[in-house]
Amino acid sequence: MINVIIVLAVVAVVLLAARRYLRTLRRGGCGCGCSGGGESHVARPQVADTNEAHYPYAADLTVEGMHCEHCLAAVETALDGIGGVWARATLPDRVRVLSKDPIDRAALAAAVESAGYRVVG
Repeated sequence: MINVIIVLAVVAVVLLAARRYLRTLRRGGCGCGCSGGGESHVARPQVADTNEAHYPYAADLTVEGMHCEHCLAAVETALDGIGGVWARATLPDRVRVLSKDPIDRAALAAAVESAGYRVVG
């Protein structure tokens, strides 16, 4: 009997979570935890050195799964955490990465994946 109660409780929680997720998607949110685009500005990461002349290496990435300003900020934060890297993301799926050192695409992909997104192509 207790197993039936536990299964019903788990099913109820899953159904409620799915309903909330679908409601977020209908409101224009992407499911990343944002409120459906209601915020007009999201704080993007700040890089101390913004002189593009100091970044001789560049790469363009296509990142799957970015749908809002929160997603962009998450990807930029993950990439900016790599030493000597400055990233700027734009919707729907473009990320421009500038680097002071030769670019290691595997390290960039790993940083993007750690933020919950995926580099394609």
